[in-house]
Amino acid sequence: MANLHDCLQRAVDAGELDQIRADEAKSEFDQLVERYGQAMPFHQAEATAALHLKEATQKARRSRRHAVLNQLQSMVRLRHMVQTADDPALALRSMIERIEGGGFKGESVQSLSEAYIRSVNAGLNDVLPEVRRNLIGNNRKPALLRDIVRELHGDASGSEMAAALAEKVRHQQKRMRQMFNAHGGDIGEIDDYGLAHSHDAVRLRKAGFEAWAEKAAPLLDWHRMIDKRSDQPFAAAPGQRPDPVREREHLAQLYENIVTEGWNTREPSMAMGGKALYNRRADPRHMHFRNGSAWMEYNEAFGRSDPFTAMIGQLHGMARDVAMMRVLGPNPKLGLEYATQVAKKRAISAQDFDLGGRVDKAGKLAQTMLGHIDGSANEVYSEGWARFFSSTRQVLTSIQLGSAALSAVTDLQTMRVASSAMGLNPNNVMARQVQLLASSATRETARRMGYVADTLAQAGSAAARYTGEIVSGEFAERLTGFTMRASGLAHWTDVNRIAFQMEFAGYMAENAARGFDQIEPPLRRLFEERGITARDWDLLRAPDTLFNTDTGADFLSPFHWLEHQSSLPRAEAEGLAMRLQMAIEEQMEFAVPSATVEGRARMIGSSEAGTFFGELLRSTAMYKSFSVSLTLNQYRRFMALPSPMSRAVYAARMITGLTILGGVAVQLKELSKGNDPRPMDNMKFWAAAGFQGGGLGIFGDFFASETSRAGGGLAETLAGPVAGLAGDIIRPISSNVVRAAEGKDLLLGRDAANFIRYNTPVASSLWYGRVAFDRIVADQVQSFLDPEADAVWRRQMRRREREYGTRTFWPRGEPVPERGPDISNALGGSR
Repeated sequence: MANLHDCLQRAVDAGELDQIRADEAKSEFDQLVERYGQAMPFHQAEATAALHLKEATQKARRSRRHAVLNQLQSMVRLRHMVQTADDPALALRSMIERIEGGGFKGESVQSLSEAYIRSVNAGLNDVLPEVRRNLIGNNRKPALLRDIVRELHGDASGSEMAAALAEKVRHQQKRMRQMFNAHGGDIGEIDDYGLAHSHDAVRLRKAGFEAWAEKAAPLLDWHRMIDKRSDQPFAAAPGQRPDPVREREHLAQLYENIVTEGWNTREPSMAMGGKALYNRRADPRHMHFRNGSAWMEYNEAFGRSDPFTAMIGQLHGMARDVAMMRVLGPNPKLGLEYATQVAKKRAISAQDFDLGGRVDKAGKLAQTMLGHIDGSANEVYSEGWARFFSSTRQVLTSIQLGSAALSAVTDLQTMRVASSAMGLNPNNVMARQVQLLASSATRETARRMGYVADTLAQAGSAAARYTGEIVSGEFAERLTGFTMRASGLAHWTDVNRIAFQMEFAGYMAENAARGFDQIEPPLRRLFEERGITARDWDLLRAPDTLFNTDTGADFLSPFHWLEHQSSLPRAEAEGLAMRLQMAIEEQMEFAVPSATVEGRARMIGSSEAGTFFGELLRSTAMYKSFSVSLTLNQYRRFMALPSPMSRAVYAARMITGLTILGGVAVQLKELSKGNDPRPMDNMKFWAAAGFQGGGLGIFGDFFASETSRAGGGLAETLAGPVAGLAGDIIRPISSNVVRAAEGKDLLLGRDAANFIRYNTPVASSLWYGRVAFDRIVADQVQSFLDPEADAVWRRQMRRREREYGTRTFWPRGEPVPERGPDISNALGGSR
């Protein structure tokens, strides 16, 4: 023992080791010797302890060197990109999410992240259709999913299908792990890795340590769990458990680590954000389960997600991490800060102080955008309030987005214009969309190419298109997911995105016979902007890597190419395939717009969830971040066009098309509410159509009324749906209190009926059932509770005819329609 102590002290005296680290090593050595001394002679315990301590130290040193080298390489690359960028301020933001026309030729975290996630889904194209969620949010084949979990943990389930599908999942786990390590991470390979487990700290606290330990201890495989004191397994052989004292001690440490979120072993410091990204997944697994059944049993008791979410969420999380590390280095926040300082140095050196100011603003916005990707922007101040408001927003999504599929008709115009801008034939894209909607065979062809519907792998993704917020919480997830699926919005969005990707793949295949200089100018310009060279194009267009259909059609799909090319090493091929898919993702955002990272960052900033200000901003941003994103993207594409004439033509096409289709959406929504179409011979209608086409349909109501369609005023509409719901609750209470004080009759029945009418999840908004619910349920409740119901309805109908020029074809309070809709009213004939 003295020998190692002496060696450490000599290292300190020579300046090779600081005293703190030496003392830590001595203490660790002493503890190991004490432990090994219980099972072997003292001299052997000393030798074993020294060997294991040396191995652990060398491993840590190698890992650190790997990360440092990757970070240095990233710094060289980031410096070059910033120094050669046309506008370094725009380059900082484009590193997170590409800005059209910004001149940035590097990779962007958001589009690269989407490319990696879509590639994971492509790799699971046989798995997802089998275990996807059904209409009500349950897994389609729960028994098969359980067998897949068992197979992933090394158990033979007896199902050949489960074994084959588990191998697909295992391949993607290995692929993402290797990509993570290639960019500076250090995740060791674990046989029969299974699934990651996420603990619900609230459930652990509620159960208490004794109940948790009693449940967890027999489910664990102690032979595969590493004791940090020795860097050796807790148990010598499978099936064994460690000494009861050591077992309880370790479980107590795990419990405290989970319920305190790591603060039991973490000290306050000047460092921000905890571990660097490359280190967050590097810790050895602290809990290995005996088998898949044990994992599921523990997950049922103390887990935070179901097996499907755990399986897909882990892979998607790894994909985002890989994208961040590939663009910004092993420590992305540090990499972005370095790039910001390089940009600032460039501006100040050139004495361009205006540019310096823009760099400061761009750097702050870029850090906020990165926070919305890595999740740090959603840090919680008060968990209880954050959960409450998050659940409220998601329930409101179900209440208010049931008719969003009717608004999504404007996708037809954005797809046409985006297709034309890239040189695609818009008619072919529309034809492909119809084929995908109508033909399961076409959807199967797309799946084999690697184009898998997003909603198969991510519950709530269709809602996130408009809200920018992924559903969380089981009840809210099921409710919102059901609404999106039942309304058809999820299928519509999937089909449009797949149609655009398929036609883009076909467009590239059409150019495959040409050299780089002879391909269509829009395609060549896209390649040049995204760093795809003539050499890359020659590799991509190799005939044996194209996807061929039974009808003889060819497609150049990045995912199919990646799995069938043999010219490049796998790592290099991954880079090229993801760079190509990244370019497609960026163009697809123009075709099928969604709430972008920049849109959310500008509206929400870095405000904490669970605070008054943070929750108010999140309510305000609901749905509006979609229109902000649409406007920003279209404006930037408009400004990137080369001449005033091309800009004028683009603007005219986009505005005219969106306004016309916005008008179609307005009329479809009127029909869904049981009304005749609105007359189209007045500016009020076309103003509403223009707002609807731009994603702000609710504001179109104020061109004809002082209240929105939900009854709230402009202030409530600006404040967002949560404020609107609060108004729906407070307004009836306050008005009835005033009426009672004035000695007037109360309107409790009317208010209760209207609350049901406008705030019932699914039923009050689902476009094909909302009018039936309104007439058969809400009207009947109001008729029973409100003696003035008929008079109120007549006043409302006269007001609607006066303000909107339309009447109802399904009279209020009637169980069936009186007649069919009067389509001629759209021409102004019946006003």
